[in-house]
Amino acid sequence: MEDRHLIFRDKLIDLMTTLNSGESSNPVLRKRVGAFANELVRQGGARSWADLKERADGPTYDSLLRLFEKQSQMLAQRGDDKGVRSVEVLAISLIARRQYQADLLPGVSLLDDFILRCEKFARKSGVRTIAVQRPAGR
Repeated sequence: MEDRHLIFRDKLIDLMTTLNSGESSNPVLRKRVGAFANELVRQGGARSWADLKERADGPTYDSLLRLFEKQSQMLAQRGDDKGVRSVEVLAISLIARRQYQADLLPGVSLLDDFILRCEKFARKSGVRTIAVQRPAGR
């Protein structure tokens, strides 16, 4: 279990370092994160990404992680780096819900604030939904 915490810590730190180094202002990434979050929120009947991840029970949590894994693989096959990154942002945020290390809480809060801004940015930009692509043959 400790290995998982260390892996999460490294992923969160790497993500936040990159976002804080300017990636968070990329409009394509912001729209993709926001559109994907908004679609999941709509499908889940939640008010926001934060609301959805807070209310996700065990099966929903597991289902979202599987969806993120499949989406990431498909987007990577297409060479869609921004799509892969948007899925990674949401997956790390979701996993953060079950992390309790006090020193990570500021990073998790910043990540969730970024996603909230992305949700608003996507809606303001007129991006209402993004199709959740199903893997071929499934």
